[in-house]
Amino acid sequence: MIGANERNAACSVKWCDETGTHTVHRKYVASVPGGIRGGGLVGVNLAQRVQPRASVCIELTVTTPWASTAGYLFAATSVPEIASALTEAAERATELDAARHRNDE
Repeated sequence: MIGANERNAACSVKWCDETGTHTVHRKYVASVPGGIRGGGLVGVNLAQRVQPRASVCIELTVTTPWASTAGYLFAATSVPEIASALTEAAERATELDAARHRNDE
């Protein structure tokens, strides 16, 4: 059984925001409303599994009102390409939505 002191104990990894016993070190970076009509958040974190020589990764988590939180760890080297693809998709979606609205008028 974990006592109250152990649950609230700071992590020895200086950048980690987690307390107590944990299997992944996390540094919370941002929570962004991501769902349509405010129905969820996308969390962006630095994360590192608690195991020897584990790499620091970028973790995305998604929370919704109707499902449990899901998360995925990305290798830091792949994130710039993912960010670029997300930006391109957002630009295209905005253009398509604007064109659709013009056609509805």
